[in-house]
Amino acid sequence: MRKRKKNSIHNTQITLDEVIIKKFEEKIEKVLLISNKNNHPVVLYRRTIEENEVSIEEEIASVSEKYVVVQIFTHGGYLPVLFREQHIFTPAEFPYWIIKRSKSMVLHCLENIDEFINNYNNE
Repeated sequence: MRKRKKNSIHNTQITLDEVIIKKFEEKIEKVLLISNKNNHPVVLYRRTIEENEVSIEEEIASVSEKYVVVQIFTHGGYLPVLFREQHIFTPAEFPYWIIKRSKSMVLHCLENIDEFINNYNNE
């Protein structure tokens, strides 16, 4: 009997999530460069959590300097701006965090990043 060695290519399996995460990291790095060049944060997504007649609670993720910042805050009406939560991620950490929350949020972020980069390149 002859023993066959498996190719190392077949021993390593890359998941779709890993491919998406790698692409996401690359795009965030591009946006960071543009954001730093312009000295202006870039919004990755904005999501309304709760809204009533006088106030709104939102979650906003933005890229600024060398981090991705996710903030949950309430504003509007007679209320002063109230920051409920703030999460700070490196460009390598954020894709893992967001993919655990929602794959649709990942796609939303990627669409916003692509739109931002296309608009920036067309200016």
